[in-house]
Amino acid sequence: MNFKDWFYYFEGNQEHFNHIKWEGDNELTEQEKKIITSSLQQFQKGENSEGKNLYRYAKELNDESYLETIKLFIKEEKSHAQVLGRFMEQNKIPKIKSHWIDDTFRNLRKLFSLENSIIVLVTAEIVAVVYYKALQKSTNSNTLKEICQQILVDEEMHINFQSFTLRKFYFGKNYFYKKISRLFHTILMSGTFLVVWIYHRKVLKKGGFTFTQYLNAIFKEFYRASRMVTGKKTILIKTLPNRVDGSDR
Repeated sequence: MNFKDWFYYFEGNQEHFNHIKWEGDNELTEQEKKIITSSLQQFQKGENSEGKNLYRYAKELNDESYLETIKLFIKEEKSHAQVLGRFMEQNKIPKIKSHWIDDTFRNLRKLFSLENSIIVLVTAEIVAVVYYKALQKSTNSNTLKEICQQILVDEEMHINFQSFTLRKFYFGKNYFYKKISRLFHTILMSGTFLVVWIYHRKVLKKGGFTFTQYLNAIFKEFYRASRMVTGKKTILIKTLPNRVDGSDR
């Protein structure tokens, strides 16, 4: 596997939201809207990044295939923001211009290097997996359920892709720096999951997660990513389906 393989994956996934049915059952009830509005606004904002710093750092690898893949990855991330934004507009949920959590993550991604930027990014993606599972179960809107399911499919592959990249850095380190890198990511993950619980617990609880279940789900995904980074788990690129059917991953 190499970055060219990932390029072909992202290139082939550009129509991933074409199956979404925008007509019909896409309305939120007032109760659903009350529960998810603030939370959905924050995640929609978080998905909407230009990726300029990530692309700038990506040049560190001196790999043209990686640069072209990063362009497609950033485009896919922005498509999440666009489709969520469209759903919000249909349900008269205003977008927000900024939020301190999003600002913090953006600033953290700017620091130091490509490796740091990816660690911060994959941390957010791990949280997103659990969040969108909860959001999917927090509504009876078929449209929002389909959007969440496709984002879940995408995020699984995003974590795989970022883990594949981090593995290249990991095996270039000595034992001490390997431990420091994993410790930094564990600390960042621990802080992030607590903040997300505080600000999004209404959706998480509505989606069936107690705090303990949420904690277990987060670290299950975190350890999956960690095992891919350290070479203990094979990294796979899934065959692209024609469409997703709404079943659990």
